[in-house]
Amino acid sequence: MDQDMKSKILRNTITVFNKKGLKLTMDDIAEQMGISKKTIYKHYNSKEEIFDQIVDYVFDDIKRKEQEILNEEGLSLEERVRKLLAAFPERFTEVDFSKLGDLKEKYPKTYRKLTKRLESGWEPTMELLEQGRAQGIYRKDANFTIFKVMMDASVARFFETDTLKKSKISYIEALNQVVDILLTGIKA
Repeated sequence: MDQDMKSKILRNTITVFNKKGLKLTMDDIAEQMGISKKTIYKHYNSKEEIFDQIVDYVFDDIKRKEQEILNEEGLSLEERVRKLLAAFPERFTEVDFSKLGDLKEKYPKTYRKLTKRLESGWEPTMELLEQGRAQGIYRKDANFTIFKVMMDASVARFFETDTLKKSKISYIEALNQVVDILLTGIKA
C-alpha cells in the first residue's frame, strides 16, 4: 500500500510538473491528488526527494522497456537497435521535458543523477552495434563510443534548453530524429 501511494505521488507530481515546471509546490501536488500535504510528507521529505525519485521511476521504466525490446521476437538487428535507442515508455510521452531546463541549477544532485542514468546501461546497445558492424550493417570505422557521446549529449541538450519548445516538437519526435540521423551516419 505504501509503495502504491509513493507511485501515485510520483505520477501526480509529473502531471503538476507539466503545468508548472520546477515551480510546483507540495500544495500543488496535494491539491492535484485531493489529499493533505501531510500525507505527502509521510512518504517524501521534500520536493527534491520527489524529483530524485522521479528520475529512478522514469529510468527504471525505460530499462524495462529496453528489456522488452531485447526479448521481442521477429526484430532484425537494425530494428532492435533503433527501438532500443528510442525506447521510451508510453506513459511518459506527455512529460514536458522542456521544463527541465532549470534542474541543473536548482537541483544539481538530481540533475547529476539524471545524467548518470542517461549515460549508463549502454552495454546491450553497444553489443548490438558491434554485431551490426560484424554483419556489415554499420561502418567498420564507426566509433561507437563517439556515437554514444553524441546520443547522450543530444538528449541532455533537450533537458537543458528550450529547443523542443521552440521547435514545437515533442521529446519522442526529437529522440527519433536524433536516432535516425546518428544511425544514418554509421550505416555501411
